[in-house]
Amino acid sequence: MLRHVYSRVSEKLEPQSVARNMFQCNALTVKEMQSVQSKYNEPVKAAERLLNIVINQPGSVYGFFMKALKLTDQKHVHDLIVSDSYQKGKTSHAPY
Repeated sequence: MLRHVYSRVSEKLEPQSVARNMFQCNALTVKEMQSVQSKYNEPVKAAERLLNIVINQPGSVYGFFMKALKLTDQKHVHDLIVSDSYQKGKTSHAPY
């Protein structure tokens, strides 16, 4: 799901707070957290790192990511992802 909205999400996401929240829930390792934090001055790059981590992990990490978006007042990003997945699902089930 994130692959479809990757560039839009990476531009809108505030990755530091999401990564901290995910780390506190044990959804990120220390190394992953440091990788995101190392790009503090480059928020889009930090967001891309976080998204790549989430994309390459089991679905439970995606769930922590989505929950962290809500907990860090980034519901607009959450809604963007949900809206896109709804649109993809809606069009994929349309009759031919």
